[in-house]
Amino acid sequence: MFRMMNPVTISSPIAEEANKRLVANGYPPGTKPSLFSRQLIDRAIQKKLEKIWLWALPADVEEFLRAGFLLEGSLFRGNYEEFAVSLAYYVSETRGYSDKLQAEKEIIHSVRTRPIKPSQSLPSGFELKLLNETFAPQISQLLTRVFASYPTPVENPHYVRSLIQEGNIFAGAFLQERLIGLSAAYLDPILNRCEMTDCATLEEYRGYSLSERLLWILEQEVQKRGAFNIYTLARAQSYGMNRVFHKLGYKYQGQLVNNCHIAGSFQDMNLWIRL
Repeated sequence: MFRMMNPVTISSPIAEEANKRLVANGYPPGTKPSLFSRQLIDRAIQKKLEKIWLWALPADVEEFLRAGFLLEGSLFRGNYEEFAVSLAYYVSETRGYSDKLQAEKEIIHSVRTRPIKPSQSLPSGFELKLLNETFAPQISQLLTRVFASYPTPVENPHYVRSLIQEGNIFAGAFLQERLIGLSAAYLDPILNRCEMTDCATLEEYRGYSLSERLLWILEQEVQKRGAFNIYTLARAQSYGMNRVFHKLGYKYQGQLVNNCHIAGSFQDMNLWIRL
């Protein structure tokens, strides 16, 4: 269950220039959705942003919908004090349109219906391990090599180092001491949830189920730190990553249209939760 945030721990909505969006991870108790909606829309317009991404309480959803927000996904598990519903408001009509939805729907259907095969053993020489902050330069190098663009400034090793220092967990796959695969778990103690993210494997080493293996390692570490609700946002056009999360037992819970700028363009993201 997500913890209800108190006024002291509420963070202000974040304007993300790279993603051209305003992100609100909840709001203080007693907030009026109609008023908060207007404040968010006004700020997004002022900042020349194209999308508002809001995590809302289930009880407030109807009022946000009346204000023009759209329901895109949910982490909802039955508790009405969870900021578990993902809503979107599109300041730009173009940003709210995706011509890839049908193709991505077919990917999800294929992911769910194709038989799951067990992973083969890793060849000798591969090593999987947790990473500390000294690996920040290698993490940064791998992510920038795999992705033409990224929603966060991972090209900066200092930023990656700060993520690790803040308690986020990274795991890597190595071959001959070279980092070839990566996954991460971003813990949010305030909302009591954890995002599995930063999954990247060098092209020449794909096919060894490295992301699947690293995510399993990360889940064990997350469980040691508390009963977090685990979820992920996978690129809707990536058959492989959606397949990985389905295979690991995650449940598809919606799609966030043109949610962030990754791999060179704005992309739809599929929301999966760990059952």
